[in-house]
Amino acid sequence: MHDYAIEQMNRLLTTLAFQVHRAAKKPGPDEIHDLRVSIRRFSQGLQLFSDFFPKWEVKKIRRMLKRMMRLTSSIRDRDITLEFLAESEHASSNQSGHQPRLAKERSTYQRQFAEMVRRWSAHDFSAKWRNGLSLRGV
Repeated sequence: MHDYAIEQMNRLLTTLAFQVHRAAKKPGPDEIHDLRVSIRRFSQGLQLFSDFFPKWEVKKIRRMLKRMMRLTSSIRDRDITLEFLAESEHASSNQSGHQPRLAKERSTYQRQFAEMVRRWSAHDFSAKWRNGLSLRGV
């Protein structure tokens, strides 16, 4: 079971790292959504296989994932709202004054996201987490 847990977490971490870098290059709605899915799956793996990994390491990683999830939630919420407003605009002739504000807020969160990803990448998060969880050598 331990080998299976390590194999699954390796796969999930590889996918997460790929999605982080993909979203860093192009932080569009689809990329942010895919990153959030990867974060959720990796977090669920940490929870499911928590008995196989150091508790303090799991806690530290989950805290970092939670911060990233909160930030990407702010971006995703604005993406969904902007999409809804754009669709509503076609249905009615009312122009929404909310769109410019929401787009500006999204840009602000996107800059914060870019800074967080830059820090994660500078610290080579996936290699650190792989070592901290002892995912090497299966």
